[in-house]
Amino acid sequence: MFPFLSTSWLEQLTIAAGGHEIGPGATVVQQVVTGGPEGEVAFVLEVADGHVRASPGRDPRAVVTITQAWETAVRIHRGDLTVHDAIRAGLVKVRGDVRRLVEAAATLGSLGSATSVLRERAGGA
Repeated sequence: MFPFLSTSWLEQLTIAAGGHEIGPGATVVQQVVTGGPEGEVAFVLEVADGHVRASPGRDPRAVVTITQAWETAVRIHRGDLTVHDAIRAGLVKVRGDVRRLVEAAATLGSLGSATSVLRERAGGA
């Protein structure tokens, strides 16, 4: 089992998303999930050339920061809520260069299939 948003889960997400190394010029998206069982969780998604790498922590290169509560992150992870609907409802806050996020949207959207594999194996969510 890979507990949701744990370091192991992030490693498995990278593998499920193709496990490719990301070169320079990546769009770096900072994710912050507040109010979780272990407190705040911060992780980074690097997106380039159709590939994604996830890693724990914060990255000063982030061009966009996405913040959401644990409950929202779990609902999105389970497929009970779309990111688009969460943003429209004000449950997800986006700060930074939204244009770069939109440019990376197709690749980020493809994470759905990778997370569905993890959803079946993840504990704690």
